[in-house]
Amino acid sequence: MKINLRLSALSLILAVVLIHTNVQGQKSNSGIKTETIEDFETGDFSQFDWQLTGTSDWFVTDNSPYEGTYCAQSGLITHNQSTALELQYDVYAEDVLSFWFRVSSESGYDYLRFYVDGVEIDQWAGEEPWQIFEYTVPVGTHTFKWEYDKDGSVSTGADACWIDFITFPPMEIEALFTADTTAICLGDAVHYYDQSIGPVTEWNWTFEGSTPPTSTQQNPVVGYANVGTFDVLLEVSDGIETSSLYMPNFMEVQMVLQSANTPSGISLLCASWGNSTYNTAPVSGASSYNWTITPEEAGTISGNGSTNITVVWEPDFLGAADLAVAGVNYCGIGVYSTPLTITRYLPDVNLIVPAYVAISTPPFELTGGSPSGGTYSGPGVSNGIFDPAAAGLGEHTITYTYTDVNFCANTATDLLTVTQFTGYENIAQSSGVHVYPNPATGIFTLRLNDLTSQKVDLKVYNAMSKLVYQKESILLTDEQRFVINLMELPEGIYYLRISGNELDSVQKLILHK
Repeated sequence: MKINLRLSALSLILAVVLIHTNVQGQKSNSGIKTETIEDFETGDFSQFDWQLTGTSDWFVTDNSPYEGTYCAQSGLITHNQSTALELQYDVYAEDVLSFWFRVSSESGYDYLRFYVDGVEIDQWAGEEPWQIFEYTVPVGTHTFKWEYDKDGSVSTGADACWIDFITFPPMEIEALFTADTTAICLGDAVHYYDQSIGPVTEWNWTFEGSTPPTSTQQNPVVGYANVGTFDVLLEVSDGIETSSLYMPNFMEVQMVLQSANTPSGISLLCASWGNSTYNTAPVSGASSYNWTITPEEAGTISGNGSTNITVVWEPDFLGAADLAVAGVNYCGIGVYSTPLTITRYLPDVNLIVPAYVAISTPPFELTGGSPSGGTYSGPGVSNGIFDPAAAGLGEHTITYTYTDVNFCANTATDLLTVTQFTGYENIAQSSGVHVYPNPATGIFTLRLNDLTSQKVDLKVYNAMSKLVYQKESILLTDEQRFVINLMELPEGIYYLRISGNELDSVQKLILHK
């Protein structure tokens, strides 16, 4: 039967205490083992793993011991209460357990009781001077308990009991150990701690792959010169009996990981395709993986820690980003891979259409979209032909969509306004009319350029050809300016019609707040 324990660096290997098989724990013995004595001369209960239970704890006292300076006295209790002193003990060979006791209590009612493995062996009450009690204990692990309990009334004498000079049968030993970690980085030290049970006096350690490879110290410190998983053997002795514990694959030695493999996945990415996934080949010895993307504003990593991740791109990011990965183990983050450069792009698409056309204009082919080969869409558009009458009066958004050889699509838009007027917007130099500033926040200035002085009518229409401003018989000269105040109108596109005997011109006005 083989048992492989892998516990974290912060764990003491408590599970080892429970393991004692023919493979991992071996015992041998020769000669005669001596008894173990508890006479409480330490002044406390520290010599053994005593358990104090009941209403009040037993205590060590110098009040009339059987021998030496100290003995153990029952806890201070009253009616219907009890106090107990317990010990679990491994017996190496069948032998006699003996102890000295004294009682001062109500005879026949308040008792000192002695138990072995929960079974009452004997009891005493009344005035009992120091005397010895003996009991033969078989091989094995046993629980010994001394309990003083009182009935519901009457207290007599000192109302207590005492025990001293306990002679236990020879104690069995068992090899056990722990370490401050079971995984280290190459070059680190490991502290091993003996946790053996019984009166051990000798320790013989064997460390596979370590420096030093052996030790006779109780709690040695060793290092490891190579990467790998190594066995540990501890053999302990009390001079007569030996016990061993063999732990295969107990210590794992790691090193900072070398460069990970370059991530694989798409490197030319259309921004309209959304997120993208990438992976890397496993790195020997890696427990997880750390991914990075630069620049940070390119996006974030979803699933960091595994060999497969998803890059969640920032919607507005275009350009090149580097994706790298490193293996992670007990020693930390290893060497990052050569990055995979990912280019995220959209085709550069542009569109220019006429600013406005008359509703009477015949259907015409749309141009102005680049690169060539894309498609037009919008009100009044069919197969690349724009029909002003089908679109109707008003401002319309025309969209141009282009798809490149990688099936990456992008769009551009422009505004086309259908009006009731004919022709395109007149240019100031040809019409002799100059309107400035344009765009404006509401105040426009009108001036004639080298034309004969004349009276004109001014009319301003909105994009739906509704008359919103009108002035008649305005005398204009090349020296005179006229201010058009549209401050009360909402922002948008308007059309100024200037008509006179020698002039008929339409100007587009852009009003913004």
